[in-house]
Amino acid sequence: MSAITTEGATISQTLIIDTIMPYSPSQKPIVAVNYNFPGPSIEAYENDTLVIRVINKLAQPTTVHWHGIFQIGTPDMDGAVGATQCAIPSSGEMTYRFRAYPAGTAWYHGHYLDQYADGLIGPLIIRRRVEPNQEQYDTERVLTVSDWYNDVARTKLLSWYLSKNNTKGIEPIPDAIVVNGKFSQSLFVKTSGATRIRFRIINAAAFSMYTVSIDGLPLHIIELDQTPVVPYTVSSFMINAAQRVSFYVNLNEFDQNFVPPDVPPTKSIYIRFKADTDMYPVDISSYIAPYATPYLPYPVFLNPLYLAILSLDSSNSLPTYPVNQATSGSSNPRSADQSDVNILRARPFNQANYVVPNATHTLNVVITFRRDSNNITRGYLNNVTYGSDTNSVSSKSASKECIISGKTTPLLHQMAANPKALTILAPVTKSINSLPVLQSDGNGHYLVPYQAVVDILLNNTDEGEHPFHLHGHSFWIISTSENPQAEQLYRGAYIQRDVVSVPGSGWAKVRFLA
Repeated sequence: MSAITTEGATISQTLIIDTIMPYSPSQKPIVAVNYNFPGPSIEAYENDTLVIRVINKLAQPTTVHWHGIFQIGTPDMDGAVGATQCAIPSSGEMTYRFRAYPAGTAWYHGHYLDQYADGLIGPLIIRRRVEPNQEQYDTERVLTVSDWYNDVARTKLLSWYLSKNNTKGIEPIPDAIVVNGKFSQSLFVKTSGATRIRFRIINAAAFSMYTVSIDGLPLHIIELDQTPVVPYTVSSFMINAAQRVSFYVNLNEFDQNFVPPDVPPTKSIYIRFKADTDMYPVDISSYIAPYATPYLPYPVFLNPLYLAILSLDSSNSLPTYPVNQATSGSSNPRSADQSDVNILRARPFNQANYVVPNATHTLNVVITFRRDSNNITRGYLNNVTYGSDTNSVSSKSASKECIISGKTTPLLHQMAANPKALTILAPVTKSINSLPVLQSDGNGHYLVPYQAVVDILLNNTDEGEHPFHLHGHSFWIISTSENPQAEQLYRGAYIQRDVVSVPGSGWAKVRFLA
């Protein structure tokens, strides 16, 4: 962990990207950071300068994306291959230098193909001198949850998913859940004598969404992604891939009736992460192991329930009550309080200084999944699917070498060198609310005027719920298909996040300042 220093300081750290086999030499290699999975926590105060030297010891190229960082003035430090930079080649290195802004629970992950699914992840905590709600807790813990695949993403999962034999485009289903690099019932979280604890939950999964709860305790939500919120209380909540949620608990609020009277007093309780199996494309019920089956150290099939142990004393004892004695909230993973797309209760912490500008432009994005010309299932946004050979504004093959060998120019640098390279139509007024519609070059590029306020309507035609992240920005969540009334109820006080979970066969409307 890097040291926390004075505001405006320079925080330097070196990250070595290499493979390890932490569980058994016979099992899969993990893409690790400084030979750890997950990687080390990077911490700074808001407005510090982070200088991160990344050394690539992999056999493949790599980059690192600093998820949640706005990169104001440093867009080339974002880590998006082909868009903001060329990949760091094998045996190469790159120094990322950027401002630690905004404050909150961020994270970092690999942004070259599928590397973050194989372990290239880590927390990035940007602190304020005075934290909102800091009087509510005495200590904090960071829990990074991710899905685990027994197979290596690059050599097996990706090739299987893109196989022509995968006619329905079924995504690989995880084999397990890991939190802070440990499998179920092997992670002990110490309270260190504190009774009021803040938890920063980071969903670093490649696929899965989770319901989070702690047995017998109410959860007081205080942060969504990097936005402080007025505390509100739930029994559990849902968190989709790339999202972050902070909450605090008070051990004095433990429900004494939770532990049955016929069992000894417990010195620990379970922290539960329950995978939302509705997201998976096939029924996994026949593959689910009994609740009481621990996975140590390596799983062989999916149990959608992960159990961490919150130790109430210095011992590493398991809870005395039955594992299947779940809290009332965790038994109904789609209750209103839990759903990510329920935006009715979360309100900005500092509403007095909270200004939501009116939209000046709009864009409608239709999300589809279908077979391409090679009979492979792809995701499409407005009928354009991502490809390494379509990132160049001047040639459809220019940036493929940038991704593979780092020899050509990423999109950002092409635009900086020739601002007129992207030829698109001027915005025209044709939307239902008479706002100019952002126009595309037909290749997936949209030119957004500086300081435009853009409403994006994300229309999800797929049955599955999908998270969407906007690099370098947060956005206001105006409304969703599950909560359309939010647009009128909370006009001027919409909640901000940098990841929105769009309901299956539904929509979400977000607004951002360019």
